[in-house]
Amino acid sequence: MKKRIRICNFLLDSIVFFIAVVLLSMILKNHVERESLKYFMIPLYYAYYFVFEYTSGQTIGKMITKTKVVNVNEPNRVGVLNIFWRTISRLIPIDILSYLFSNRGIHDILSQTELKKI
Repeated sequence: MKKRIRICNFLLDSIVFFIAVVLLSMILKNHVERESLKYFMIPLYYAYYFVFEYTSGQTIGKMITKTKVVNVNEPNRVGVLNIFWRTISRLIPIDILSYLFSNRGIHDILSQTELKKI
């Protein structure tokens, strides 16, 4: 079940981000060259995860599936460093593949976090 929730979270967050990209592209089309937009959107993708998970422990996908990021050692306290490492670890190319072998991804293990149903 946990893997299905993670897939749902990923798909929902991808849809939200895609909508944001389309809207921002339309807003910025007269100010930024199309080729340069990727340099703006890539950091925005990681900022989306960092800001949402740090401020509420949830992205929009996690809000919909009623899951939350928690610290493995202290479930009531997720620090900025946990979320920072969680976000940075998403840059590891094989992170998404780690779910084939475990319920916790590389970004969970390195940041000492996990998802919890709320």
